[in-house]
Amino acid sequence: MSNNVVTVTVSGPVGCGKSAVYGEIEIALRAIGLTVQHVDPAAATSEKRMSGADWATALEMYQPTVLLVEKLEKPS
Repeated sequence: MSNNVVTVTVSGPVGCGKSAVYGEIEIALRAIGLTVQHVDPAAATSEKRMSGADWATALEMYQPTVLLVEKLEKPS
């Protein structure tokens, strides 16, 4: 894996729309040509199967507000 890795973490309580936001982030990043990998590919696949990957409906239902935080990790 290269040094040019950015980790995006989506967090929040159950039922707030985080899976939908996560799914839309994946779609948007792939759409602009970035490589996207999942830390836990099996969990990502499972979530897509359970939800039917219907992110638009979930976003409409939960109407989440997204807080963006940028964190610099200093080299060890």
